[in-house]
Order: sequence, then C-alpha cells, then structure tokens
Amino acid sequence: MSIRKTELQKILTQKFGFTEVPGSRHEALALFVDGYKVATVRFSRSHKEISDPIFRLLARECWVQSGYLREMVQCSKSHSDYLDYLQKNGYLQK
Repeated sequence: MSIRKTELQKILTQKFGFTEVPGSRHEALALFVDGYKVATVRFSRSHKEISDPIFRLLARECWVQSGYLREMVQCSKSHSDYLDYLQKNGYLQK
C-alpha cells in the first residue's frame, strides 16, 4: 500500500487528534491524551510517498500493526477505536 505522506498526516491530525511537533529534523506528529504524550510519529522530509516498509515503521510508532493503521487510513477505525486499542494493549491508562 502506497500512500502520500501529506494524506497520512492529514488523517492522523484531523481524525485521530495528533498535533505537529515543532523543531525536529523530521516532520513529527504526537498524540497527547490527558496531557501525556502517547505516541510520536516521525516522517522524513524528503519522501513524498510512503512505501510498505516505511508504513510498517510508522504503524509501530503509533503502537499498532500495519493492518490496523491501514484500517485507520481507510476510515474503518475511529478515534475512539484507536484509544480503546491503546488502552487494551497497555499503551494508555484511563
């Protein structure tokens, strides 16, 4: 699955609540829940398309499998589904 970097960044920020992290060598997005940073996703500034190996690395940074991240991109997983997944797998304490 090849996806444009800007499209994935848009989905993560608008649908899943990630925010831009300034001052990094790489473009970075972070997810904060109740004031705590839960995940940080870093994108290379030079790549416009995200290949499968890079996609798997980005999924790992989101604390999910690549298949789950694909479902997030395809809109079959919601923000609350993602937070539930993180809590169920011990990455988020509520």
